[in-house]
Amino acid sequence: MNFLTKEFVWRARETLGLESTDPHKPKKEEIIAYLGQVEIASTLGAVIVKTKAELDTVTDKPDYTPAIVGADSNHALSGYYQWLGGTWNYMRDLADSITRLTNIGGTGNAIMAKLRLGVSLSAVEFAVFVPAANNTDDVTITVDGVEKPIRNGLGNELDPDDLQVGFPAMLTVIEGQEGYVLINPANVEAVVLAAKAAAIAARNQAQTARGAAEDALNQLEAAVEQASDLAFKRFNRIYLGSHDDDPDTDNEGDELEDGALYFKSSDKKLKVYSDVDGWVLATPDTSDFLHKTNNLSDLPSRVRARQNLGLKNLAVKDKVGTAEVEDNSLTTQKYKNSSVTDQKLNSAKLNTLAGVPRIVAAAKVDGSGDVLWASNLTCSRTGTGSYEYEFVQALPSSKAGKYIVLTTADVSGHIPRTTAKTKNGFKTGFTTRRTTTPYPFVGSSTGHDVVVIGVW
Repeated sequence: MNFLTKEFVWRARETLGLESTDPHKPKKEEIIAYLGQVEIASTLGAVIVKTKAELDTVTDKPDYTPAIVGADSNHALSGYYQWLGGTWNYMRDLADSITRLTNIGGTGNAIMAKLRLGVSLSAVEFAVFVPAANNTDDVTITVDGVEKPIRNGLGNELDPDDLQVGFPAMLTVIEGQEGYVLINPANVEAVVLAAKAAAIAARNQAQTARGAAEDALNQLEAAVEQASDLAFKRFNRIYLGSHDDDPDTDNEGDELEDGALYFKSSDKKLKVYSDVDGWVLATPDTSDFLHKTNNLSDLPSRVRARQNLGLKNLAVKDKVGTAEVEDNSLTTQKYKNSSVTDQKLNSAKLNTLAGVPRIVAAAKVDGSGDVLWASNLTCSRTGTGSYEYEFVQALPSSKAGKYIVLTTADVSGHIPRTTAKTKNGFKTGFTTRRTTTPYPFVGSSTGHDVVVIGVW
């Protein structure tokens, strides 16, 4: 609810405290609501005051007497109280999940705003305001001294002109996202163009007559106020507020429309309405998702999962032999026929192979220095009796020197000399050459094989 005070109901100007606005005519609805507050307080024996300081002066009440502080300048002090044990005890906020921000100021990128009297910032889930300037960069908004960022629905910073002068902006609070989420980035629509045209016209009139500029400013302010109220009313039909269960009608008792939203307080989830599926979660439910950190332990049956993936028995075998390979393919039947030589083979045994020398690269080179096939190795001929080799995946520097190169030699049994190549702390390759004649690779005999054995 919005707590009403006599100063607000019988205010002098349309906007409380803003003398440039039109004179205010008291509204029957506000008077009835204010007198209703007084009547309820009188019936219940409750105390209704404007500030916490006023409440603290009232000390002659029996235990459990209720009280309301409706419009303290410190919004954290507004709320429901109860007299017990010789003191006024704070019970809860004056809950308003939807509100309209007032006193908009600051800049397009650093907005300043106020809450209406009696509204607690901690209870606000949706807020509507009309920007006073277009944004050009990231945006923050300070509401009653509390600064938070405004971002889009994906959690990213706003683009320039996502907030525009005269175009009502709607903000919401979504669990898991920092600050406020802008749910209607501004588009160039007729209402925006009309507001800009009115502002330009007001500026031009101000150059010729101060009085005309004042009139134009008043008209623009009234139009912005009307646009804000219209946006609030429209959104009030879409967002139904906080409920314990799925509502059957909108806030006015009418039939639900596609796209209606409400916040389910028991689950802390936002839900959207469809005339086909009814109320569904507005964001996906991740309770059935697999989590990487669980390493498949969150599956009811890991065996069934392997079967669904086509792995079946292969996933638990310690090795796959040549009998399982046929035309570069493996079949389920061959998995079943394979033999397991060590049923106790596990990751611990595999880890012991980390420091065991093995083939880490190999290649077959023809007489022109072209690689016919290779694994983790490239080769180029740089001259008679000289070749350069590069590892596709360099060896870590901590293993430097822990490998040996084997190549085919010439008919005289010469073994080429090997020289390591390094870069940035990694073994990147090697060269083989002969510094004396006869060279090991000459004429048509330059084709050769290369095998590198070492620690990977």
